[in-house]
Amino acid sequence: MKTRERIQRILNFESPDRLPVIEWAVWWDQTVKRWEGEGLPRGLSNIELQEYFGLDLLVQQWFSPFTGPLPTPSAHGAGIVQDPADYEALRRAGSIHDTDKIQFDLFDRYTQKHETGEAAFWFTLEGFFWFPRTLLGIEPHLYAFYDRPELLHRMNQDQVDFSLRLLERLFRRYRPEFMTFAEDLSYNHGPMLSRELFDEFLVPCYRQLIPVLHEHGVKVFVDSDGDVSECLGWFRDAGFDGILPLERMAGVDVRSLRERYPDMLFLGAFDKTVMHRGEEAIRREFERLMPVARRGGFIPGCDHQTPPEVSLRDYRLYLALYREYAGRLNG
Repeated sequence: MKTRERIQRILNFESPDRLPVIEWAVWWDQTVKRWEGEGLPRGLSNIELQEYFGLDLLVQQWFSPFTGPLPTPSAHGAGIVQDPADYEALRRAGSIHDTDKIQFDLFDRYTQKHETGEAAFWFTLEGFFWFPRTLLGIEPHLYAFYDRPELLHRMNQDQVDFSLRLLERLFRRYRPEFMTFAEDLSYNHGPMLSRELFDEFLVPCYRQLIPVLHEHGVKVFVDSDGDVSECLGWFRDAGFDGILPLERMAGVDVRSLRERYPDMLFLGAFDKTVMHRGEEAIRREFERLMPVARRGGFIPGCDHQTPPEVSLRDYRLYLALYREYAGRLNG
């Protein structure tokens, strides 16, 4: 059985011969820099790193709506748009939502491996909490739900229309296995907006896109860090199939979520903070996750990017144990 079939089977709650051994979030640049000092070949791309470590290959394309030059934010988390006039200026300049500038270079490069089953394809669209936050900045975006609702609705409908045009091009050529909406609308104490605001501002956008994705056989995940225990049900009700990364440091317990949501797909959940703590700690973490994996619909993996505390030797040990437990799926 090859990578693509293994992942398809898990996404359909069917049994593969073993779990895939994957990195969905790749690695921090600081981590890679450390490893290069410890003997890792320099200059490898994220996909080349997957191949170097012998992982089951995931090829991701992130389709940014930002398609031209943008102003530089004054600080981290600051916005680049102050009012509707700024937003319109960016659109007129082609800096936002110019689908003619979108490239499918990674999918093009790995099409043969996808067709032969040696790779799975997935892609990311920026979602309807993420996209306006990038434009407005973190704090002004949260105020905008109350102070500038018309602007938020306009931004998000433009993002829907851009995504629909992009998907039309994408599905002419490719059949990815799954996708994510990048949202990050939770932090370590739960969601940063209410259910009422979620239903008003985000759900109408999802309901325009999710049926198109499902029509083409794509499983739909939300990518949100933090404690997603409360808002997971919101996404399920909006039509989502699954969620990642299920960060343990935020208190997320995949076992509890599986009990509450037996039909949702999960990816991630392995506590990245134990990866440098030795074999016993890594084994305990896999033992925590394997009962959920055996119920189907779950691919364990690092619950976010591998941190720089993890040495190259630590990571090789983690992968060796990952492969061991991946082979125990059915026994």
